[in-house]
Amino acid sequence: MPRPPTPVGTWGEIHVKQISEEPAVWEAHARFRMKNGRSKQVRRRGASKTKATNNLKVRLTELANEITSGEITPSTRFAVICERCMDDLARAYRLAGKSPSTPRLYRGYVNNWIKPALGELQAREVRAWGCNELIQRGRDKSYDTAKSLRAALSLCCAYAVRYGAMEVNPVKSTERLERGTAKEIQALTLDQRIELRAKLVELGEAKQSDAKGRRLGRRARVWLDLPDIMDAMLATGVRLGELLALADSEIDPNAPTVLIGHHLVRETGAGLQRLAYRKGNGNGLLLAVPNWSVPMWRRRKVAAAPGGPIFPSWNDQWSDPSNVGGRMREAFDACGFEWVTSHVWRKTVATVLDEAGLPTTAIADQLGNSPQVVERHYRRKRVANQATAEVLEMIFGNAEGEG
Repeated sequence: MPRPPTPVGTWGEIHVKQISEEPAVWEAHARFRMKNGRSKQVRRRGASKTKATNNLKVRLTELANEITSGEITPSTRFAVICERCMDDLARAYRLAGKSPSTPRLYRGYVNNWIKPALGELQAREVRAWGCNELIQRGRDKSYDTAKSLRAALSLCCAYAVRYGAMEVNPVKSTERLERGTAKEIQALTLDQRIELRAKLVELGEAKQSDAKGRRLGRRARVWLDLPDIMDAMLATGVRLGELLALADSEIDPNAPTVLIGHHLVRETGAGLQRLAYRKGNGNGLLLAVPNWSVPMWRRRKVAAAPGGPIFPSWNDQWSDPSNVGGRMREAFDACGFEWVTSHVWRKTVATVLDEAGLPTTAIADQLGNSPQVVERHYRRKRVANQATAEVLEMIFGNAEGEG
C-alpha cells in the first residue's frame, strides 16, 4: 500500500548536515507541503546542529501559519501576499462586470517577475532598492513592461500596507520611469490602403483551397472576411476585439451607424467571453460610418444570425481575436506588408482625420480615447506654428527681411 502524502501545511523528516568546520556551519532541511499540494524543500543554517534545526522549525512554523491562518503579518512571505492580492483583484473585477484582462495581465507579472525575485522574502524584508532593481530589469526590456510591472508590484505592496504587513509602500520610493524616444506613428497611405486591400481579396480567394486543390469550405472563411474587416476598421477606427464583438442588432445601415459596446476576451477556465463595454471598460460608442462602407455593413447584417456575430468564426460562433490576429499576421506577411498590424488601421484612421484638419477632441471621440492619449499615440508630429510663422515673416517690416 503506498505511503500517504504529507498533509498540507506540515513537513516531513528533518535532515541536518555540516556544511563547513571553520567556521562551523550546519544546514537543516525538510520538505514542506504547500497549499497547492506541491512539496517544497525548505533550508535553514546555523552555527550548530541544534541552531540549524531550530531555525528550520521556526521557518516551517511560519509557512504552516500562512496556510492555516488567514492573517497577514510582517512575517508573511511576499508570494502569499501577492496571490491574495491578485485573487481579490480578480474577484472585484468579476463582481463589477469588468473585463478580466487587467487582473490576468497583473497576475502574469506576479508569476513571471515578482514572485521569482521577491516572493520568498517576508513582507518586512521587501525594500525599495529591491523593488527598484526589479523594475529596472523590466525597463531593460521595454518602458511598457516596466510600467505594468511597477503597477502590479505597487498594487501588491499597497495590499500589504492595508493589512498591516508593511508600514509603507516601498514602490513609491523607486526611481521615476522615463519613456525615452517615442515610437514613430505608422499609418497606411492611400496607395498602400488600396494595394493592401486588393491583395487581401486575392489572397482570400487563393486560401480557399489547399495545396492539392481541395476546397477547404467554412474553415477558410476567415481569409474571405479579411477585406471586410479592413473596411470595417477603417470605417470606424475601433480595435479588433471590439469589432469582432459586433452583433447584427448593433448595426443600422439606414442611419448609418454602428454601436461599439462590447469586446471579446479569452478568460482562463471560461473560454472566449463577450463582455460589456469596450476594451479598458470604456463606455459604448455610437459611430456614424461613411457611405462607402454601408453596402458591406448591410450585407453582413443580412447574413448574420439573429443576435449573432457580424464576423463569425467557421462554426458561426464569436471569432477569437487572437486567432483572427494570427491570420492577419500571415496575410500581411504574404502581401508584403510585414510592418502592418491591425492597430495600424486604427492609427491610419487617426492620421486621415488629423490630415483633414480635425481637432484632437474630434479624433478622440472617434477612437474612444482621451485627447491626451491621441496626442501621444495617434497623431504624428506636425508643424505647430504655421500661422505664427507667417506673421513673423513681417518682423523686419517686409516679407523679405533685410539680410
